[in-house]
Amino acid sequence: MHMVQEILLKNQSLTLNVGYKTLFRNREISLPKTGLVLVLGENGSGKSSLLKEIYSHAPYRKDWVWTDGPKAISYLGHDLGLYPALTLAENLRYFARQSPQSEQTILHWASYYGLRQRLPDPVSTFSRGMKQKAAILRTYFEGANLVLMDEPFTGLDTKATGLFCEHLKLWSESSCLLLVLHEVPKDLQSKERIQL
Repeated sequence: MHMVQEILLKNQSLTLNVGYKTLFRNREISLPKTGLVLVLGENGSGKSSLLKEIYSHAPYRKDWVWTDGPKAISYLGHDLGLYPALTLAENLRYFARQSPQSEQTILHWASYYGLRQRLPDPVSTFSRGMKQKAAILRTYFEGANLVLMDEPFTGLDTKATGLFCEHLKLWSESSCLLLVLHEVPKDLQSKERIQL
């Protein structure tokens, strides 16, 4: 029996231009209320531009239709959205205020990603991979209904990639996750895709 997925957000005929170039025209985009959707395509095909379009315009423009009214959107891009002078704990508490998380939850997820011992350290002292894990947690603790991620595996080693894939599966049970990827990790091969 095939279940019909509830829709969170849709655009019946999206045209995306960057400068004078049209990346795609009259494309239907439909995002589920929960789940993991991968956006794939060649360099310059509009993957990152699609995320920016959704983040910037979906809350306000009439061509983006929210089935149950506008929802919170989080974005994880190349700018990780962290405060470098603050400690990891301060960053996570700050972003968790949007969707109150207990101290135990923060400790759990910091431990999950191997960052518990670094909670009292400024994020500016972290390696690229550690900053990426911190940014993933920042995005998770924002508690948005729609989460947009541009190349979220950047800087993650093999172990962290596996942990993140497992986290994505859990996270996608309560939110719609839209990920731009160049390469699809084997753990995500079977997920829904938008090919640009």
